[in-house]
Amino acid sequence: MTVFVKTARFIGDLDDEFYRDERQRDVWNEASAVGFQLSLWIALVAAALLPWLAGRPGAWTALGILVAWFVVSIVTQLYARQRDVDLYATAKLWRPRSAAAAALYLVGVAGIFLRLRYESHPFENDAATWAGRVVGAAVAIVLAGLVLAWSRRRTQRRLDAEDALDALED
Repeated sequence: MTVFVKTARFIGDLDDEFYRDERQRDVWNEASAVGFQLSLWIALVAAALLPWLAGRPGAWTALGILVAWFVVSIVTQLYARQRDVDLYATAKLWRPRSAAAAALYLVGVAGIFLRLRYESHPFENDAATWAGRVVGAAVAIVLAGLVLAWSRRRTQRRLDAEDALDALED
């Protein structure tokens, strides 16, 4: 076991006797998943609202919330990968739920940027500034699409290789 997995198991208290009973473990894992997802949604909603409702202090708080949200998400995925589970191999990434989460995230990021960049009037800009923002957003969306397509092809190649190995073993 790597240091990362050992640390994660310690933080999650996964070696406790509690996890020895299979049904109890399954129910607790489901409850933990619900709690984890709820905390992520609360973080996204708070980060989306705070910059708009609480001004600059809210923007700084939202920034901290999004950083924590990001770290927890990455560590969760890394732990799963360390245990040979790839979230992206079977999950449908672009569902309405994912789009809602992405929208909340982007509203939060936009609010943080606008509140911290512009002291009191975040929307008083000339047309060229807004055009630059629109072009930048379009480029970011295209890049994100390319990364997603690359990731899907990579996953498909890995699955095809696994299927070929399974066919050879049979």
